Amino acid sequence: MKNHLRDLFNSLMFGRQDRDSDIESTSLQVQADSSGLILFESLQTITELKVGKGSPVAQLQMVVLQMLLEQGDAEPLPNGYRVSSRVAAALDDEQADLLHLPSRFTHGFVAHVKGHTRNSGFRVQIFASIDGQEHPVLIKGPYLYIGQSQPYRLTPAELSAFSALEVHGNLPSDEAGEAANLRLMAQLQAARRSGMDLELGSFSNLNVVVPEGIGVVATRMPDGSLELCPSLGDGSTPDQLDKRWSQLDLTRDGGVLRIEERLVLLEPEKIAAVREVLGSRRIPAGKVEEFIKTPSAFIDASLVNLDLGFSVRVLGIGKMQHMDFGPLDDKKRDWFATSTRPQPLEALHKYITCTEDLDAFQERLHAAQQQGAQSVEFEGEQFDISEPANVISVLRSIEAGFEHKPVKQEQGGDDQPETERVTLLLRDADELNRELLTKAQQQGRTPIVDASKLRRSPYPHQAEGISWMLDLLLKALADDHNNMYRLQGALLADDMGLGKTFMTLVMAAEYLAIQAAAGRTQKPILVVAPLSLLENWEDEIGKTFKSSPFRDVKVLQAGRDLSEFRIKDAPRESLQLADLLDESDAMSEADIRYSLQIGREAGIHRLDMDSRVVLTTYQTLRDYQFSLCVIDWGVVIFDEAQNIKNPNTLQTRAAKGLKSDFKLLATGTPVENSLGDFWCLMDTAQPGLLGNWAEFRSKWITPIFKATDEARDQIRIEIGSSLREAVGPFMLRRIKEQQLKGLPNKYIRSGLLQSEAENLQRTPELAVVMKGTQLQAYDSVLDNYRCQCAEEDMRGQALSALQQLRLISLHPRMGDMDLLRVSGAKAARKAIAESAKLSVVLEQLDRIKAKGEKVILFMVTKQLQITLKLWLSQIYDLDIHIINGDTAAVQKKRDVLTRKKIIEQFEAATGFNIIIMSPVAAGVGLTVVGANHVIHVERHWNPAKEAQATDRVYRIGQTKDVYVHLPAALHPQFDSFDVHLDRLLSGKLMIKDAVVTPEPVDEKSMVTSLGL
Repeated sequence: MKNHLRDLFNSLMFGRQDRDSDIESTSLQVQADSSGLILFESLQTITELKVGKGSPVAQLQMVVLQMLLEQGDAEPLPNGYRVSSRVAAALDDEQADLLHLPSRFTHGFVAHVKGHTRNSGFRVQIFASIDGQEHPVLIKGPYLYIGQSQPYRLTPAELSAFSALEVHGNLPSDEAGEAANLRLMAQLQAARRSGMDLELGSFSNLNVVVPEGIGVVATRMPDGSLELCPSLGDGSTPDQLDKRWSQLDLTRDGGVLRIEERLVLLEPEKIAAVREVLGSRRIPAGKVEEFIKTPSAFIDASLVNLDLGFSVRVLGIGKMQHMDFGPLDDKKRDWFATSTRPQPLEALHKYITCTEDLDAFQERLHAAQQQGAQSVEFEGEQFDISEPANVISVLRSIEAGFEHKPVKQEQGGDDQPETERVTLLLRDADELNRELLTKAQQQGRTPIVDASKLRRSPYPHQAEGISWMLDLLLKALADDHNNMYRLQGALLADDMGLGKTFMTLVMAAEYLAIQAAAGRTQKPILVVAPLSLLENWEDEIGKTFKSSPFRDVKVLQAGRDLSEFRIKDAPRESLQLADLLDESDAMSEADIRYSLQIGREAGIHRLDMDSRVVLTTYQTLRDYQFSLCVIDWGVVIFDEAQNIKNPNTLQTRAAKGLKSDFKLLATGTPVENSLGDFWCLMDTAQPGLLGNWAEFRSKWITPIFKATDEARDQIRIEIGSSLREAVGPFMLRRIKEQQLKGLPNKYIRSGLLQSEAENLQRTPELAVVMKGTQLQAYDSVLDNYRCQCAEEDMRGQALSALQQLRLISLHPRMGDMDLLRVSGAKAARKAIAESAKLSVVLEQLDRIKAKGEKVILFMVTKQLQITLKLWLSQIYDLDIHIINGDTAAVQKKRDVLTRKKIIEQFEAATGFNIIIMSPVAAGVGLTVVGANHVIHVERHWNPAKEAQATDRVYRIGQTKDVYVHLPAALHPQFDSFDVHLDRLLSGKLMIKDAVVTPEPVDEKSMVTSLGL
């Protein structure tokens, strides 16, 4: 899409010479200052642009700026927007082009270094290098100026380098010592590694290291004693360090160690830690056992990292190992109507692989030609034989190929091996441990919740859910924590909208009360959730309790509290490389680099404070996996736990390795894609309950694949029932319609009737036949695909053709960015009329407007989101918002509209209103009961995600009947893309109370359904 946006900008700005003089008048004005950029126009112009009026170029610029605003990357002004230097530098070229920003500087830079890093007079200047000539530069915000030329836009790496240079140059003389000088060089080196073309001279090969913390390495001596050595976490061995300690003056507040090509910068707190370890250098043999048991009795743990350790399930740190989940469904579907449209004869190359095949085909060909047929059937496919000359040419080519067929080389693997990633090595649950089920089923005391502390009483089903969680929690607290197969956690698999957040918060508060009553530590609580839900969790704490039972709440996320706990200049832990692994592909504990302030040595700055709630995302869990996994958590809650359904991701590894008294996984879709999801979730919540993957696959998955098509659905239901029995009380799953009797009705309106889904209404007017340019474009893709069928490997062509059919089904000119030049309600309606599906959508919107009700439009393609925003804003005179993956989920600055705030504004509007959402970004956690209509303009491949998106409006608080509209574009002769997709999605849906819920409809299954 970005390339299309650039093409549009160029056509709008430079497409016609008579527009050149109007460039400034058709786009927003841009002004740079020391902190960033201001993009502005008159207040009247800005007001008109916000409702879809004015210059098409400026409208498109407003869309980009509005997206930046919703990401928290722009600040609104009365007549425009402010964008920080950091954000302006990070914009991609397409966004920068649309905003009429200058291009990048394409030459390099040279650093002139004066003085020695040990001296206060040390200075660095950076010059631009153009064709061997050096030029002084001027930096203003994100712009680079060279003489009187037009400015250039800095890259993020260049901006960081010049910012570091400015900070260093403004230091008072008493602070401009060796430490500050080395830190500047480390920052310049980091900018160079990040892509800045910067010549650093003699400093190019010097590696400046800033340790994240000081640890201890103990070496056993011949007499049985231990010799302690400070560990810097930079890969230095005790032998190397022993030769370097003399370089330090331990009486000073800071210092520098020179180790080979590394300069290790030790700031005051690190010097104090080194001093502490070296002061207790030797542990006598008789004290070794005591030291190992209680090292803090010998060394001050507030200075030195001593008390951190991984859970019993973690073996160590090493290379990521891939797990193969096996094949998916193999049913073939005729997406390209090849069964009714003969393939070109060139495709025979795929079906005739030997002379015997050729002879068999020629026999059929002769019989067909005698009958005057235009096509012939071979290997289940029809082939076009209407042109005799082409038939002779193709058959000669095939026959010649047998004579000169080269020996096929064996594939030795990928040309570009995947980058080796370092992650937690886990102990597999290598046995089916049924004792776990026995423990969980044993009668326990009925937990009593003090409802007087809550702002509202739980619904009956919520009281039942809280009691279920607390029963398992109490049993987990009483079990042996040193046993991997102890009671550890559970899966709350309630349907969406039953209040899983409320129930888990009450459970977490009760955990703290239980610990306090027993005189035990009230360990911190960790909540891992999608980014879009962090704000919801913060709000829900205030709505749940009269007085918060927690010490405080920290949001471990960039733009919020992450910087408070992140060790200065520490990289993300997921970036650690495999070059520190030993011969057995494992990493020593001394080499692990922690990036967060944790444990007693961090003192009051530690993240893991008692009774604290830490809210974070799955991505942050991945990026800081080592730090978060050595913390001893009380309760860990995974919201929308389907995010850890894949064992081949770092975040899933980290989730399984987290150390806690109790883990609670919450998800409305315990099987989002396949049964592999369910196994992975249960292996996280309660390892050993379902055994390892091989055992699970053999018992519960293989029978489904071996079943016939006729018996497969019944086998799925039986397997689902068997699995629910196997997990017993470790999973709680309730269905919304069964629990919430007061909910209004939900009606699914579809132009296609291919399944027996509950409440499905056949609505013929929602399915319209394509015509005109849309039908021509669709047929053209089918014809092109058939012509390409002669190629041996059709996987890539099939996927490309499917994507084209998908886009054309939305609008025949979906790839033509001139659509965004449409101006005015009448022109917008005319553009929509080119699409059968969008015409249906517009008709439904007109009817919804007549009722004064609100609607969510779900679609995946960002280009379609932007296009419909512009068109519908003009047609209905609305300021329509988009919620997608770019929209901010947590508030970073005042006035930034987060997803929650956008929804509040949408619902607060009187009468008819429209909001556009991506089912991926907004399909979980958000509540939009102010709307009672949902239109799936673009269906999602995964029926579980589509159901999640729909249920944003169908949950507690909804008072109106809910209508789900499924428009479709039809082909006059063949089953269209929409028909095939609807059929494929319908075939994946199972009865609601079975564990076996939707199977995947992904790229692999799409290709498989084509028989490729």
